[in-house]
Amino acid sequence: MKTWTFSRKVSASIALASLMVAIVLSGFVYIMFSQWTEGQEVNLLEAKLRQFELQIGEVSFLPSLLKPGIGKGSGAAAVLKPDLSSFAADLDKGQRLQMLDSKERVLAEAGIGGVDKAVRYKAENDMDLPAYGSVKLRLTDSGYSRTATAVREVGRILMFGLLIAAGIAVVAGWLVARSALKPIRSMIGEVQSIGANNLSRRLQLPAARDELYELGATFNGLLHKLSVSFDQQRRFVADASHELKTPLAIIEGHTHMMQRWGKKSPDVLEESLAFMMDETRRMKELIAQLLLLAETEEPLPDVAGDGGCDLKATLNELLPQSVHVNPEVKLCYEEERSGEALLIRMPASASYQVLRNIVENALKYTPEGGTVSLEHFIENGQVIVSVADTGMGISSQQLPHIFDRFYRTEGSRNRTQGGSGLGLAIAKAIMERYGGSIVIESTPGQGTKVTLRFVQG
Repeated sequence: MKTWTFSRKVSASIALASLMVAIVLSGFVYIMFSQWTEGQEVNLLEAKLRQFELQIGEVSFLPSLLKPGIGKGSGAAAVLKPDLSSFAADLDKGQRLQMLDSKERVLAEAGIGGVDKAVRYKAENDMDLPAYGSVKLRLTDSGYSRTATAVREVGRILMFGLLIAAGIAVVAGWLVARSALKPIRSMIGEVQSIGANNLSRRLQLPAARDELYELGATFNGLLHKLSVSFDQQRRFVADASHELKTPLAIIEGHTHMMQRWGKKSPDVLEESLAFMMDETRRMKELIAQLLLLAETEEPLPDVAGDGGCDLKATLNELLPQSVHVNPEVKLCYEEERSGEALLIRMPASASYQVLRNIVENALKYTPEGGTVSLEHFIENGQVIVSVADTGMGISSQQLPHIFDRFYRTEGSRNRTQGGSGLGLAIAKAIMERYGGSIVIESTPGQGTKVTLRFVQG
């Protein structure tokens, strides 16, 4: 059994809707025609009955009216039997003309109509006749007249038309659905041809800005995001491999030195071990930062606890340790003497990591005699922390890339001063994870200002 695909559903829906419209229109036409013909039939019967009444009242009809015989009435009507056979030629098939007395007894009749229960149309009129007194003329039609036959023929024609309309509706539904879904099938073919190696391709958008245009534009936007994500992932893997490759190469080189000269030269052994330990420490720090960065990209768990901290307490823990990063730079921070806690919606460990990256960067890239100033305040439900230095600054060409992973500015590319290039990427990821933001403004030769916006707790 074939499954009901979307195109089949559309075709069936269009066909069913068209068929329902045809049924409603046909039913309306049939009902209106039936009512009109029924009214016409009653009018025709009444007109014919008046004509019969006039003929019966004429003097020339008296012989037929007063014809001797055994009648069904009383009085004179018992010995007289009216003859209405002369009207038979004027009666249609299914019509019957009757003459009844005051007690509804049939005195005479003509025609071949059905019994009373089969009567469909009826016309009656009272008149006075000699010897009979007051009688009733009744003309009935059992539904076999030409008008009734016409109604039945129209019904059959409409039914046959409905069958034809049903076939046309099915074909039209299939054609319309095929035409309407043709752009979607085209999009499906284009999408199926796009893979990981050609994410730069885009769907062709229709000229009309309709729903299909919005669908194509949305998918093109998704392709752009995927392309950017793939490029970032490739760069990340390449940069991470490069960062790990350098210390591994150093360790490998000193291992060879130890194999060749370490046994005979304690100085070579000591130097090589020191270099190996230093590079091992660098790799541990890099791996720890990579794990931290991966953790910050995970969604926050929906659990209570460890949801906030006191920013002042974090700064009081961090700043005494950060001074030793560059003792020749003055670190300015004046804590408010109110003693009130400055609560933010971020765990203490996360806020410590962010502030440590920012403050240590400012101290590292500020020359001797420079100043790093730190201040905080509350504004519009946010706790704002600004860290400003008088260091070398960052050029306008480098500023848009400083949050990229493994990116280092020109002044931080040496291994003794520059880090791994992940510090600012981690800081931004942590801030955004907890609803905050980070903005950096810099002027080469004058310094850099970092603004952190925490959600107030």
